[in-house]
Amino acid sequence: MSTASTEPLSQRVGRTLRAGPAQTLRTARRQVNSAVQTRARRAWSGLALRMARMAAGTVAQTTFVGVLDGHTLNLQAVLPGLDAAPSSVEVQFRKDGTVHTAALTLSQDPDDGRWLVEGTIVLGDRPGAVRLDGGVWQLGVQVTLASGQSRRLTLRRLTAAPPGRRGPTMLVPPCPDTGTRYRPTTSAFGVWQLTVRPGRPRAEVVRLAVELGGTEIVGRFVGVADSSDAVAEFTRRADGATHLAAVDITGQLFRITAPLAAMVPAAGGKEIWDVRIRIADRHHLRVGRCLHDLTNLGRVLRTYERRILLPSGPVFHLRPYYTSAGSLALACTSADQGVAA
Repeated sequence: MSTASTEPLSQRVGRTLRAGPAQTLRTARRQVNSAVQTRARRAWSGLALRMARMAAGTVAQTTFVGVLDGHTLNLQAVLPGLDAAPSSVEVQFRKDGTVHTAALTLSQDPDDGRWLVEGTIVLGDRPGAVRLDGGVWQLGVQVTLASGQSRRLTLRRLTAAPPGRRGPTMLVPPCPDTGTRYRPTTSAFGVWQLTVRPGRPRAEVVRLAVELGGTEIVGRFVGVADSSDAVAEFTRRADGATHLAAVDITGQLFRITAPLAAMVPAAGGKEIWDVRIRIADRHHLRVGRCLHDLTNLGRVLRTYERRILLPSGPVFHLRPYYTSAGSLALACTSADQGVAA
């Protein structure tokens, strides 16, 4: 055993400092490099162990994992070599001791004899769907063999993640029923996970009817338990002036008739009105379109200007549109000659 390893730390530090700045820096570098190399060896040993376990037949390699239409998990994978032919297989969702399962379909590749699994699993609150609360769920596969034994496999990405893309639709759209987002992700070692982010209460537009003598907004409540005392608010963006309107509710559907008589613009002017629904002190919801898969809602859902003729006589132009955030807005423009609509 060397003397340096047995002498007190204070003496070693003092001797190093007395040797001058250059020697001190070299010693510090050696110590840091030694610590880094030790941690690196441990990390690589852990990685090698994980890879060895994967090579031992505990991993099902995925060829496709994705959530389509906001709430349908599509899964395709290749099973590793097994001791016996599989008789059934199911996907497992695990989080904090909770396990949900769904059946998968088995098939055998006629060329190389590999066993393939695939499935379409509906997520959410629909009958027969798998209901997952918020958080990160680990994905796995449970295989039952013809011999009666069962094997639990990890789902792992076969290839590197594809580059991000930009297109007319979202990569991870919200569930149209609840607004929940289900995002497939992978860990640092390529193991599949499903990140679930619950949706917020919303007032989602279903139909917008703009006629000569009136405008009606038809929509549905999402994530709202009690909407019995709902009231609509039409707020002028310029000064915050607000007019109330009744909300006719049937189940989760609502109907609102816009108070057009109070929304007539000044001669030669243009006013923009935002629409919200207030439910007592519980919710203050913007009316709009948020539960869709479009990256640019306003560019795809084009709205048209309509001429409004009220029984009391005023005439103006009304154009509904959706903001970049999906909120509904009503642009009212004077019909005076020479004013741009």
